[in-house]
Amino acid sequence: MLLTIGTQDHWVGILLDTGCSIPLINRKTAEKLGIELQEHNQTIPIENFTGQTVEGAGQYYTKPLLLRHRRHINRERFEVSPMKEGIDIFLPFWWIAKHSPQGAWQDQEIQFNSAECLKRCTQYEQADFSLTW
Repeated sequence: MLLTIGTQDHWVGILLDTGCSIPLINRKTAEKLGIELQEHNQTIPIENFTGQTVEGAGQYYTKPLLLRHRRHINRERFEVSPMKEGIDIFLPFWWIAKHSPQGAWQDQEIQFNSAECLKRCTQYEQADFSLTW
């Protein structure tokens, strides 16, 4: 997918994660792309799939960022977390349910052709985003 920072698009590796509950961005990716980070007043505990608190996560989050796959466009805020090399962004279960990617589990190519996405996830609707703090 493409992540827009200012006026520049950057290719990012996305992992659709049914076990994840919040959108996450890799701290190294955020630093590399020069993404402005907002600091939480209090660290939010973020746990991995085994229930252990992830060290270095939950201190920062991003402003809404534009995320695009072809004509599918939406804005998301991301919690910043350390991650393994090669994964830039985790998209959680509720995001997957909301956007219904076709081909995500069978093919290499993902499409976002649901009636809702074709109506809602366009360049004209990009001012909307799903998380509010």
